[in-house]
Amino acid sequence: MVGKHIIVTSNKQEKSLSQKSLEGTALLIVTRFIVRMIGFISVSVTARLLTPEDFGIVGAASLVIALFAVLNQVGIGEYVVRTKEIDEEELHTIWTFRVILSGGIAGLIFLLAPWAAQFLQEPRLTEILRILCITSLLGSLRAPAAEFFNRNMQYNRILFLAAADKIVAVSATIIAALILQSYWALVWGQVIGMSFAILSSQIARPFKPRLTLSRFSKLKNLALWTFLVGLNTYGVKQVDEWIAKRASDSAAFGAYHVARDLCRLFVAELLAPAGQVFLPAIAKVQDDKEKMSDAVGRLAGAAFIAGFAVSVGIASISNELVYLLLGYQWGQAIPYVPYVAIGTAAMIVCDLFQGLYVVDDKQNISTRFRFGRLLSLLVGCITAAQTTGDLLHIAMTFAGVSIITVALELSWLFARTRYNVALLPRVWRPLTGAIAMFYAVSAVALPQTWLLPVVTGLKVLVGAMTYLAVIGLLWLIAGKPKGGETEFMDRIAEYLKR
Repeated sequence: MVGKHIIVTSNKQEKSLSQKSLEGTALLIVTRFIVRMIGFISVSVTARLLTPEDFGIVGAASLVIALFAVLNQVGIGEYVVRTKEIDEEELHTIWTFRVILSGGIAGLIFLLAPWAAQFLQEPRLTEILRILCITSLLGSLRAPAAEFFNRNMQYNRILFLAAADKIVAVSATIIAALILQSYWALVWGQVIGMSFAILSSQIARPFKPRLTLSRFSKLKNLALWTFLVGLNTYGVKQVDEWIAKRASDSAAFGAYHVARDLCRLFVAELLAPAGQVFLPAIAKVQDDKEKMSDAVGRLAGAAFIAGFAVSVGIASISNELVYLLLGYQWGQAIPYVPYVAIGTAAMIVCDLFQGLYVVDDKQNISTRFRFGRLLSLLVGCITAAQTTGDLLHIAMTFAGVSIITVALELSWLFARTRYNVALLPRVWRPLTGAIAMFYAVSAVALPQTWLLPVVTGLKVLVGAMTYLAVIGLLWLIAGKPKGGETEFMDRIAEYLKR
C-alpha cells in the first residue's frame, strides 16, 4: 500500500466485464462447493468417531459463538469490494474497530459462558465457550486478502485460499478426533483452523495494519447496517436450533443439529449459487419491461423446478442418505431430514429473488418480510416445544412456517411489482412432479442384501426420471408455456450445438 489510496485496477482488456463475471460466478460456485465438500468429509469422518452427544454439545456452543459473531460484522468485505478508491485510513479504521469489537466480544463470551450453559441446559458449555471465545479475536486478525481478491475478480485465488484454510481445519479436527475421541476434537479443530487462516491471509496478501479510529464516524452506518442484516439472517437460520436445544438433551439435539447441517450442505450448495447470477441477469434487461418479465418468469420457473427436486429428493432418500454419509449410529436424525430439507429449500428459493427488491429499490420491504419470517418461526417453534417438547414437531413447525411465510412473500412480490409474472403456473408442475417422485421412490423395494450405495443410486435414478417425466409431460400438455422448462430446454439446445 503506497500513498493515500489503494487503487486496484487491471490493464488486461482481453476479456469483457460480462465474461469475467460469468467466469467469476462459476469459480465462486466451485469454491463454495469444494469448501462445503471438504467440510462434509470432516463431518462424515468425525460422525463415525464421535457420538451424537459430542456433536450436540459443540453444536450448542456454536449457536452462542455464531450469535456473537453477528456483533462482529462491520462490513469490511462490502466496503473493500464496492469502494472505487480505498482510503488507507478508512481500511485501517475498519480493521482497528473490528479488533476492538472482537476483543470485547471475546470477553463477553468468557463472562457470560456460565449463563449460556445454564440457558441451554448443558454445564459443559462453560469451559467450551471460554476456549472458543478465542476464535472471535483470532478472526479479526486476518488480513483482508479474500476481500481484495474479490474486488479484483481474482476468483481463482479465493478458491485456493478458502480450500487451503478448510483443508487445514478439517485435518486438525480429524486428527484430534482420532486422538481425543471426544467433543474437544471439534473445539480444537476450530481454534487451529482459525489460527491458520490468519497466517494464510497474510501469505496470500500481506497487510500491515495500523491502529486508528480516525474515520470511524464515516463508517459507523455501514457497520450498523451490516449488523442488523446479519442479526436477522442469523435468527432465521438458527432460531429453531436454540429452541430445540432448550427442549432436549445434548444427544437428541446432536441428531437434530447434524440433520440441519446435512440439509444445509446439500440444499444450500445446490440452490444458493443461482442467486449469484440472478441479479446480474435481470439487471441487464431491467429497462425493457417485456424482456424483464420473460427473464424473471424463466428464472423463477427454473428456481422452483430445482427447489422441489432437491428438497423432496432429499426427503425421499433420507434413510439412505443418513446411513450412507453418517453411519448407522445416526438413525435418530432421519425423521428430521425431510422437514428440515423442505423448509430450508423454501427459504433459499425465496432468497434467490432478493435481487428483485434491489432492482425496484424496495429493500425495506424485503427487511420487513425477513423479520416477519423470524417472528413467525420464533412463535411457532416455541409453541411446538412447549406443547409437546418433541424435536420432530419443531422440525415440522420449521418446515410449515417456512413454506407459509415464503408463499406469502413471493405472492406479494410477483403480484405487486412490475414483472407481470404469474406464480401459480410456475409452481404446480414441479409440485406435481415432486409428489410423483416421492411416491415413486417410496415404492422402490430392493433386497436388503444389496449394497447401500447401489440402493441409494437406484432410488436417485428412479426419482430423477419420474420427476423429469412428469414435469415434461405436464409442460407439453399445457402447450409449452414459457417458464423454467423453457429455460432448461434452451440451455440443453445450446449445449448440443457446441
